[in-house]
Amino acid sequence: MMSTPVRIAGMGLVRVPDTTPASAGDRASRLRAALAALSAEGTPVRLLHGIEEMAVLAAHGALGSSGMPMPYRNDDLGVVLGVEEGIDGIKARYYQGILTDGPLGASPLTFPLTTPNTIAARISILFDLRGETLTVGGGNIAGAHALGLAVRALRDGHSALMLAGGVTCVEREFLEAASLVGRSECEQPGGGACLFLLGPHGSASPAGGGQLLGYGDGFGPDDVHDAIRACLEDAGIAPREVGAVRTAAVHDRRSVVRALRGAGIGVDIARSPSSGLCSASFPLAVAEAAGRPANGTRMPVLVVGNDCLAGAAAVVVHGGQ
Repeated sequence: MMSTPVRIAGMGLVRVPDTTPASAGDRASRLRAALAALSAEGTPVRLLHGIEEMAVLAAHGALGSSGMPMPYRNDDLGVVLGVEEGIDGIKARYYQGILTDGPLGASPLTFPLTTPNTIAARISILFDLRGETLTVGGGNIAGAHALGLAVRALRDGHSALMLAGGVTCVEREFLEAASLVGRSECEQPGGGACLFLLGPHGSASPAGGGQLLGYGDGFGPDDVHDAIRACLEDAGIAPREVGAVRTAAVHDRRSVVRALRGAGIGVDIARSPSSGLCSASFPLAVAEAAGRPANGTRMPVLVVGNDCLAGAAAVVVHGGQ
């Protein structure tokens, strides 16, 4: 049975490393503008880590592209943020300092950032978003789960608007630790963030960002199959109606291909260029799908991802006009 679509009212995204000096300069300029707007009526904003910068930039982009005032100062806008690897890297460096220097190596500035919900709280405070704030820690599909929770909150009437997505800052400390336990979703240091401002179906969308038609997830041996089936059922569309497939943050590509073919989806499968950005990979892939038509048409795009913990998620998105 088809569920109510969710409107993408705005989106903000950032990827690091920047590919050119011009893009790096543009990111720095946008960050200065965002901080200037947020500090205009109070104490200047101080950011300590790259993951904070990317989260602020993405939130500023999502709210700004939708025409929302900043700070917002209302309790009808909630935040759901998927974040994992960036915090893990901060914790690794923090504890390395303690092991090396003892108590003197415990930085009081870094300590708050060892808590996963710090980034979501930071966004909520800086932009004065007074709705419910949630943090999802689930590896490379944490951003997908955040979108799923936001969609549910809107459909159930728990919130009028939701700011949802993922952010990460993958550092060398995290990659070294991940390699020791056999995790390899990320290949090199980098970072990214993607946040969507989501509203109920039929709400105004100055950004023309399209709609999230359906969401599904799965766990266990048939994780990808279950996620795709649940997503299509939620969207109320048949497999033949899918115009394109994007994979994001995929741990096991073969299982994804098998599940897609088993579901009767025979369209080409494209790997998202943002698939190495862990928690931010899935939202970034959704943003890419929302921003361009599938195979030259306005057909829905299916975004699929899975992780090394036998979890998978899928979203069907319809691009903007």
